[in-house]
Amino acid sequence: MKSDLSILLEFLERTGPEVTGRQAIEPEAHVAELLERFARGECDDSERADVCQMLRLNPPWMHWLATRVIHARSSSREESHATAA
Repeated sequence: MKSDLSILLEFLERTGPEVTGRQAIEPEAHVAELLERFARGECDDSERADVCQMLRLNPPWMHWLATRVIHARSSSREESHATAA
């Protein structure tokens, strides 16, 4: 099993010397909708498998998805705090 460090090093080698200046690649609308449903935990097993495959083929979408997950979690926390008050 590869160590986390070796996985990171392989990623950096693939991306080239300048990572920060690259433009973010956003998924198409129908894919974005599926990824947002995934971020909210609304996908079934088949859809989750599809999302995992898409992310393997399109690693830049991981950042896009992470942003949606963070947003979904913060919205969920705000809703739970509002109902508890």
